[in-house]
Amino acid sequence: LDHGGRVLRVLIEISEQTLDEAFQVADGIETVLARAGIRRSILLHGENATVWPFVERAAARNLSTRVGLEDGKHLPDGSVAAGNAALVAAAVTIYRAGRLRR
Repeated sequence: LDHGGRVLRVLIEISEQTLDEAFQVADGIETVLARAGIRRSILLHGENATVWPFVERAAARNLSTRVGLEDGKHLPDGSVAAGNAALVAAAVTIYRAGRLRR
C-alpha cells in the first residue's frame, strides 16, 4: 500500500559523522523522494558532528530542523551548552541568518 498521501513530513536523520558522507546520504534520500514524487516538508536532523552543518543546510534550503541535548551537547563555537534552550537559541540564530541570505 502507498501511504505517501498520509505523510505530513519526512524526517531525514543521518547517523554518518563525516560531513561529506552525511551530505551525500541526505542528498541521496532527497533524490529518491523527488523521483518517487513525494513532495512533503522535510525535517533534516543531524547528530554530534552533523548537528550544526545540518541546521545551516536546513536554513539555506528552507527545511525544518531540530536540535536538543540528545543530538549533541556542544554549541556551534564548541562550548558545552547549558541546556536545550541554548541549543535552540543557537539554531534559531543560524536559521534566521540563513533565511536572510536567500
